[in-house]
Amino acid sequence: MSRKVYLIHSPKVEQQLERITRHPLVLNAGIQLSAVKLADLNAIHTHDSMNHALVWVEQRDYPALLALARQKRLSLGFLPIDGDRPCQFFKNLELPGDFDACLAIALDEQPLFIDLVVCNDVIVTNGVNLENQTTMAEFIGDSREYRGFDKLIFTIKRFLHAFALTPHPVTLSTAKGKTVTTALTGMVLLDFHGSGALTQLFRESVSLRDRRISVALFAPQSVLSYLQLSSAALLAMRNNRLPQQVGYIRTETLTIKSPFDTHYLVNDEVLTTRELCITTLGEGIRVNAGAEFRERQGYGDDKENVSCDQLPQQEERIRYLGKTLPFFTHALEADFKDLFLTLKENASTSNSFVLLMVLSSLLASLGLFLNSPSIVIGAMVLAPLMAPIISLAMGLLRSDAELSRRSFATLSIGMSIAVLLAAATAAVMPFHELTAEIEGRLHPSTLDLLVAVISGVAGAFAHARENIAKSLPGVAIAVALVPPLCVCGIGLGWLQWPVFYGAILLFLTNLTGIILAAGLTFMVIGFAPFSRAKKGIMLALVLVAAVSVPLSLSFVNMQKVARIRQQLVSHEYQLGGQRQRLRNIKVRLGEPFKISADLVTAQIPGPAMLTLFEQHLAEQLGHAVSVDFSVRLVSEDYFLPDRSEH
Repeated sequence: MSRKVYLIHSPKVEQQLERITRHPLVLNAGIQLSAVKLADLNAIHTHDSMNHALVWVEQRDYPALLALARQKRLSLGFLPIDGDRPCQFFKNLELPGDFDACLAIALDEQPLFIDLVVCNDVIVTNGVNLENQTTMAEFIGDSREYRGFDKLIFTIKRFLHAFALTPHPVTLSTAKGKTVTTALTGMVLLDFHGSGALTQLFRESVSLRDRRISVALFAPQSVLSYLQLSSAALLAMRNNRLPQQVGYIRTETLTIKSPFDTHYLVNDEVLTTRELCITTLGEGIRVNAGAEFRERQGYGDDKENVSCDQLPQQEERIRYLGKTLPFFTHALEADFKDLFLTLKENASTSNSFVLLMVLSSLLASLGLFLNSPSIVIGAMVLAPLMAPIISLAMGLLRSDAELSRRSFATLSIGMSIAVLLAAATAAVMPFHELTAEIEGRLHPSTLDLLVAVISGVAGAFAHARENIAKSLPGVAIAVALVPPLCVCGIGLGWLQWPVFYGAILLFLTNLTGIILAAGLTFMVIGFAPFSRAKKGIMLALVLVAAVSVPLSLSFVNMQKVARIRQQLVSHEYQLGGQRQRLRNIKVRLGEPFKISADLVTAQIPGPAMLTLFEQHLAEQLGHAVSVDFSVRLVSEDYFLPDRSEH
């Protein structure tokens, strides 16, 4: 007995019907086709021997055909039209683009029941999105379709799109009465997305055969967090956890209410409403689908799932996000209550702070005089100065006059303790030796500013994130706040201006660098919007700019010293019939250059030889030179090529 099948076609393919009626798959199976124009759907009558239809229409007409199929219990097999862009419904059924392969699937005699998803009485075939987040939906959904140059263009568009996003305050209600009040920037109906990071993450619970809808909700709280959603989604897929600022709801019916008119896209058509309802119809339809679709549509769990803890739900944040999407995340008072209390406590001048400053200052002073790096490092760990500096950074960032005042007062007390104790120690010491530990803190440069900036970032993160607070001792060692202050005090005790100036410049470098970096870090984390932070950031930038002038000059001098040392160490001298080399060279710029080094020679030089050396170095460097040599006697064999020193 031959099989009877309807062939529903659009006017666009009316002249191509023989492509199907004379196709070997139809002729060999003895199938009788009854052609029906799209405009004559009322002529279709189903019965046991004729309850299947081949659908060869443009995919914009799918909703009407799906409604007809449900009404008349008609199963459908879908065929592509050349040049007609496939909708999400067609792609999700894993139907091939090749016409012959698609026809073979469409003629299958074992159709599959699937759900019909309806949004405000419109049958969904191409997704449901917020109008202003199409790029986000595509990115999270099917961005893997983009390749090469198209991928680059897509990435650029997504970046530009980030600055046009507007959060929408909404209330979400599920079939079982659960409600979530939040501010959404995007949403994706996952039932119609077969690929993408989030679809992979929820693959086990997304199905078109479970009478449930699955919706991913996006609520980035800043432009930066939106741009991070891509990598976050991919990372979460590997870790099997929900990305930050992404929610997920699986339910029979989802109602989305907004206090004002909101523009949605349903099947790529704009729908403006204050209430959107997405649900599945009680009875679905039968369709022919690809093998992959059949394999992954076996989920049978009927539980409702609401995972929205990652979405903003505080009333203050929703009201804030309802205006615009800021570039940086805005933290509310409740978000950093514990941190703010800690910073306020750190800004106070407590007995513990004074005691630690006294101990660390004395320890640092002794370590500097003893030229002991280990003692100086111990003083760095004890020093409590980092805490009020971070509090000062937060106070300036949030224009908090009280926190700034208390932090600055505590910082000033700590600085005074370090300088005065070091000065007193230097005054009573019977020797005035400029040790290497002291010398190393007299010539700061822009490299020291870079160290301070990195330390400021680390310090801010260590205070803001409890899980890395244990890293604070490392930050204290890296930035070294107390030793420069103690060197300042030593300069005062010795009444030597160059020592005081070099050390105070290093401390101010550390101080301004930390304040600027910590403030910027707190702003990026979200503890102050730019509109509130700009005054404090500008003040920190001015201070850093002022300090950068002498630091830049110092960096230029450092480069000059390095070139001179390289020039001297790579040269072999022959003066007075002797061969000499210079090692362990130190150069101090000035009038004249002061050069101290180890003079490697086979004979003890006399005064005339040293005078000759000064003249030769002056000619070599083009500048007046004063030398201070320590003589190292070696044999003549030392200067042979195979005995050269490196």
